[in-house]
Amino acid sequence: MVNTERQLTKSAEESIRRIFDELSGGSVEIQRGASVAGIPCDVVLQVTSKEAKFTIAVQVKARITPQTALSVCEKLAKTPKDVIPLVFAPVISPRVAEILGQYGISYVDQASNCRIRSARHRLLIDRCGYKSPVRPPKGIADLFSPKSSRIIRAMLALPVKGWQVRELAAHPDIEVSAGLAAKVKQTLIEESYAVEHERLLYLRDPIGLLENWAKSYSGPAEQVAMFFRGNTEDAEQAVAQWCQDSDIAFALGGLSAAWRLAPEVRYNVATVYVESHGFDREMFSKLESYQGGKPVETGANLLLWCPYDRSVLVGTHREGKEDLPATSAIQTYLDLKRLGGRGEEAATAMYGRLIAQPLKEAAQQIEEMRHADL
Repeated sequence: MVNTERQLTKSAEESIRRIFDELSGGSVEIQRGASVAGIPCDVVLQVTSKEAKFTIAVQVKARITPQTALSVCEKLAKTPKDVIPLVFAPVISPRVAEILGQYGISYVDQASNCRIRSARHRLLIDRCGYKSPVRPPKGIADLFSPKSSRIIRAMLALPVKGWQVRELAAHPDIEVSAGLAAKVKQTLIEESYAVEHERLLYLRDPIGLLENWAKSYSGPAEQVAMFFRGNTEDAEQAVAQWCQDSDIAFALGGLSAAWRLAPEVRYNVATVYVESHGFDREMFSKLESYQGGKPVETGANLLLWCPYDRSVLVGTHREGKEDLPATSAIQTYLDLKRLGGRGEEAATAMYGRLIAQPLKEAAQQIEEMRHADL
């Protein structure tokens, strides 16, 4: 164990020195086993360049997970303002890097990927893309797979609610095995998206969870470009009538949904989610009798989307009895983020109006729970 600690410390020193050696006219002095303002450090670096002189307090970790990163950050956050706190580990996952960044903690991994930042010292070194010789441990659940994301969706829809694993598994909008629900729970905790409090699972970082879901979200399972006579509203009504006559579940999606939920960005191509059996050849062939609906390669005024999972149509929103249903705010946000451009603009409006405040309240709730337990 001692040799391992020594090897890790040596790797930390070599990796950090290699980074600063690339800066012209710099020197690095190393002090091992020191402390800064009573905070124990494995290595303290005194770095001198032509422009500045600064101190870096380094904590070396054999492994750092999102869950353990929180306690590390809380300790290093007490470092004096004139000292740069930094974590070294053989592997720093994107999620760990995200958490360290939230607390203003710098990091370096064994491959010399790093983000060393200090506004006080006007210092920013950001390096990425170097392949680590150390393989990161495999996760236990893909949070954003079709079935796992049912759990994520339900929790984000009620972000301040505490959940039991059995309750999640049996929820009519989720319906997954208890085993999968338990794995998702464990991964949410290990990735520091959630915490367990009095045997209930609460979201700790719902904003980060939604943003990382949006990054990995691949969109509908299938898309068909259509042309209908009339304008976009006529096209939407034609598809709605076809779905109602054929007993097909549907909902406006993308920019069509955004215009109903948070009208900011106008659109000239409508979007409607239609459950998978609506794409069967026999069912699909009937569409032409509704405003002449037919697939086209160019000139479409409506996109038919097939959901990747039935949960896409959970929580649909309808302003009034005569209005068409639209996908939930969370689902609409995911689809808009994927579109980019005007979709990104609409996503920002959607987030500000309908999503941000409940997620912030959930995060604040966890902070209050933590303080009450101290």
